Amino acid sequence: MHTYSPARRPAAWASSCLVPLLAFATGTISAATPALPPAAVNLCLPAAAEAAVHKRESDLLGGGHADQHRSARRQQCEAQRGLRPVPARGQATPAPRTISDDALVRQASAGRTSGSRQVFDAAVVAAADLASTLGRWSDPFIIPVVGVTAVLLHTGKVMFWSYDPVDYHNPANSRNGVAYIWDPATRTGRNIAPPENIWCAGQTILSDGRVYVAGGNLRYPDQNAPPGTSSWEGLLSNYTFNPIAEIWARQPDMARGRWYPTTTKLADNRVIITSGIDETGSGAITNGVELFTPAANINGIGTMQVVSMHNPTGVYPLQYLLSSGSMLESGPNLATSNLLQPNTWTWTATPPMSSNHYYLGSGAIYTDQAVTPARQTVMVAGGHTETVAVAGNQWMDGNNPMAGWQEYPKWNKPRHNANVILLPDGSLFTVGGNAGLYGYENPIFDTELYTKRADDTTGSWTLAAKHVVQAGYHSSAILLPDATVLLSQDDMDSSAAAAFQHKAQVYSPPYLFRGAQPQITAVPAQLAYGQSFDITTNRATVSAMLVAPGATTHGNDMHQRAIRLEALAVGTTKLSAKIPASGTVAPPGYYMLFVVDAQGIPSVAKWVRVT
Repeated sequence: MHTYSPARRPAAWASSCLVPLLAFATGTISAATPALPPAAVNLCLPAAAEAAVHKRESDLLGGGHADQHRSARRQQCEAQRGLRPVPARGQATPAPRTISDDALVRQASAGRTSGSRQVFDAAVVAAADLASTLGRWSDPFIIPVVGVTAVLLHTGKVMFWSYDPVDYHNPANSRNGVAYIWDPATRTGRNIAPPENIWCAGQTILSDGRVYVAGGNLRYPDQNAPPGTSSWEGLLSNYTFNPIAEIWARQPDMARGRWYPTTTKLADNRVIITSGIDETGSGAITNGVELFTPAANINGIGTMQVVSMHNPTGVYPLQYLLSSGSMLESGPNLATSNLLQPNTWTWTATPPMSSNHYYLGSGAIYTDQAVTPARQTVMVAGGHTETVAVAGNQWMDGNNPMAGWQEYPKWNKPRHNANVILLPDGSLFTVGGNAGLYGYENPIFDTELYTKRADDTTGSWTLAAKHVVQAGYHSSAILLPDATVLLSQDDMDSSAAAAFQHKAQVYSPPYLFRGAQPQITAVPAQLAYGQSFDITTNRATVSAMLVAPGATTHGNDMHQRAIRLEALAVGTTKLSAKIPASGTVAPPGYYMLFVVDAQGIPSVAKWVRVT
């Protein structure tokens, strides 16, 4: 067994984790060049060098894609030089104070009914009144790592990982990355060493809570490589991370490298791996479909096999396990809508979507077991048509995928690079993204809340509170167990100083300003398929929701799903509910269990394991 202990780097490394990803093959660093300090990383290329980079990108990726990279480089250069305003630059509040400030506004909100609002400052009362309809963002606080990937562990903590800025763009040190474990209880964290440069990998969470990671960055672009091989290279490596012992275990290599792949857990805990840039440096997308079978031992070594061939139309396709046990692949091209049958490893086309979802879309899968027959809704949102950002969203009946796609209510703000979050009341929350051509142009700070549960397509999107950190390309957002949402800033600002100031914010939705949250006082820690069980609470609740912890990057959450449970009986301090009968609806693993009262206020979650 190959294990990697979480050796920690000096604190300075934790503060140097913000250097741009998107710049492509600058040619300013060769394999023989030593690693540069963060201050020396520079995307402001001379005109001749920029022209050469653009030519190489055009040859490898096509003119349109090369133009987008050039645009992103220009924006990052302007931010580095101080010519482009960076939202929230210099604005940071100590993490403990953001917690107490949030609590104070909630207390003022609760004072509406208790008559105690006179004890609060007028500004706090006004903030509480606004939050009751729009929700509220905390002040920005520092998380000294770019949140390219964010995974919620069943310990309640969040693990981020990203590229290592000290070695960024140095082909000789391409396999160095950084990671960080963040605690919502204190809004602070600590460094943890990743095994390799796993940024832009695919990731999901196995049934025992292990994080599974497929691929990442094998080599940065190298101007000295032979023609046709100088582009990015994808890692063949796979790892699992034990969140209790905090150790990594290397798994068998994949047959081909993958950078920007998608991973999807099946009902039997095996993981499908698709897409991703391969290891050749040619820019080619891997078309082999591989299957990872985990070992039973949490630190053990599983197996890897190629099970199918399939031509994806882009990187990071959105994929979902449906109630039938088949896997849906959707996008980024509108014609990419296919079902993979895990028993035969054959693909079947479904009707196409009505628009593309390139650069990059988001989505969610929601199942309502509380109605008869149960409903399952897959929603694909946003992205880019290659010329404009998308406002139109689409949905599919997960119980009848051959019926095709239908229109889902549109956002108010067209965007790509956004994150769509399933909330514990069953609604949806859209945050971040931008409306420009590629990574950072025209950032959007308005968030949007869906007015119905996700499976009710008669709802609409309403504008909610604005965040102040910019959250375009390489931002991430994730639901936390206390029913809030964590948002990590993007990496447009490529200066070394920005590494010390990378920020995050926490969003408290309006439901947290309607009154105190109900409390779960007792629930079984482990639940079986088809099991009926009791949830003891401190007051009456009307529904229970399972929400899988998120594992997201580039707007593609590869593990998030929500299931409203069948309620068997409702009492004053007890709710009886039933777990779905099949792992195709609730894949095995740890879930956040929320209860929701008649006012739509969710509890803080309890972790349960469904097996």
